[in-house]
Amino acid sequence: MEELILSAQSGNEEAFTQLILSINDELYKIAKTRISNEADISDAIQETMIETYKSIKKLNDITKFKKWIIKILINKCNRIYRKKYKKDVSIEEYNLDYLKTNNINEVDNKLNFYDIIKNLNYKERIIVVLYYMEEYSVKEIKEILKMKENTINTHLYRARQKLKSTIINQETTNIKKGNNSYEKF
Repeated sequence: MEELILSAQSGNEEAFTQLILSINDELYKIAKTRISNEADISDAIQETMIETYKSIKKLNDITKFKKWIIKILINKCNRIYRKKYKKDVSIEEYNLDYLKTNNINEVDNKLNFYDIIKNLNYKERIIVVLYYMEEYSVKEIKEILKMKENTINTHLYRARQKLKSTIINQETTNIKKGNNSYEKF
């Protein structure tokens, strides 16, 4: 990856494209924690790529490329969120109601990760995705989000508690509806 970064910094467009393609899945996962609309997610990623392309030459420490681009993406997502989604009702309340009233993936009895984390607040969602899906350490998340380690650990603890509650509630709902995969008799 370091060779691609150096090559992209010297103006090699193909190297830049390969670099972006190599982390595109990560960028998508992170953007999805803030924005639910696929078109807006694509816009955020595209704007991130444009800004990254314009300023990659300014990146002094190439070992921090991923952290740097994630910061850019988070800022782009926050801008889109403030512009399009900020309304009187919080998205967390809306998504929690959605989870309560809709049986997600009823056919195969599996919960989608993004549906599960929707009832977390934004900070908890982004920390959970960075920690569990992208496998960043708490110290790395601290650098990306500019938060204290104890704050990150607190958000992780609260998120785990909320996720546990969401999963238990969903399983209880499935059992009451007779959708328990264990009840095949």
